[in-house]
Amino acid sequence: MKRIITNFALLPLVFAACTSVPSSNHAEEKDSKIVVDSKVEENSLDKEFIKSLENVNLKLTTSPKQTVTGTAFNSVFSVFVSDKDGAPLASYPVTITYPSEKVDGKVVFASTNILSDEKGMCTFTAEKPVFACNEKLTFAPAAASESSEVLEAIAKKAVSADWKVKSDITRKGAVLFVWEFNEKNRPTRNSYEVLSKLKGYGIWNVGNAPINETTDIGKSLQILYKENYEIIEDQYGYLICGTIKFSQPVTALESGNGYCCTLVAEISAVNMKNGKVVYTNKFEQYAEGSNWNNVTQICKDKISKTIADSLVFGL
Repeated sequence: MKRIITNFALLPLVFAACTSVPSSNHAEEKDSKIVVDSKVEENSLDKEFIKSLENVNLKLTTSPKQTVTGTAFNSVFSVFVSDKDGAPLASYPVTITYPSEKVDGKVVFASTNILSDEKGMCTFTAEKPVFACNEKLTFAPAAASESSEVLEAIAKKAVSADWKVKSDITRKGAVLFVWEFNEKNRPTRNSYEVLSKLKGYGIWNVGNAPINETTDIGKSLQILYKENYEIIEDQYGYLICGTIKFSQPVTALESGNGYCCTLVAEISAVNMKNGKVVYTNKFEQYAEGSNWNNVTQICKDKISKTIADSLVFGL
């Protein structure tokens, strides 16, 4: 009798275990269907939104001129939002993306959403810029989702304006200790091209550093700063130091139709008021030309412009 009772006691447990499996599968199928339905609905909404963009146009109407750190832009940024026939779209959501700060020398962007007014206008007033950069502010239709298809469609409708802010080197000036080297890696002269390019930005209080001999090459930035400070103190805003060298000798092109040249530069800037290194950067430029003189001059001109642009908008 005990054996019979034991067998019957096990039966309900076995039966219960068997019947629970179909119930679990049914729940999983139901959850899976919900996920699939949700994706289908999301894709449908994305397609609907992308289709609606065919009736939206953005046109840049106001864009301020470049400014200097600490000085506000001379006007607002604005766009006109209209339908495909040119009629204004009121209360249309627009996303504005703009440079907001600089972290470790890199520009960080922020975004804000606004609605167009009854005349279809969207206006953005920038705060007084506190860092130099050469970037873009962008107006775009506000995204309905973050799907790649939606973002790609929005990018086609976006319009941009220059966000150019010069560093205070344009006001405070600088002295240069930037030496050019020849193909044998020997110093030849202080870079006239970099000096010329900076003057081209209207920086007239710029010149070669008073401590500026080949024997000074290789000294630390702090020693160069102290030695120059003893002579000029902080009459100039910055001490710009660095080198421009050939990465390899000028080479004939395989085609036989000229020569190629690659120059590399390492540039640093020291604040003359406190001796802090406030800027470091490396550059490389490649050029081709008809002969040795032609290709080296083209390459020097290109790398000097790149250095000057970076100092003016990145210092």
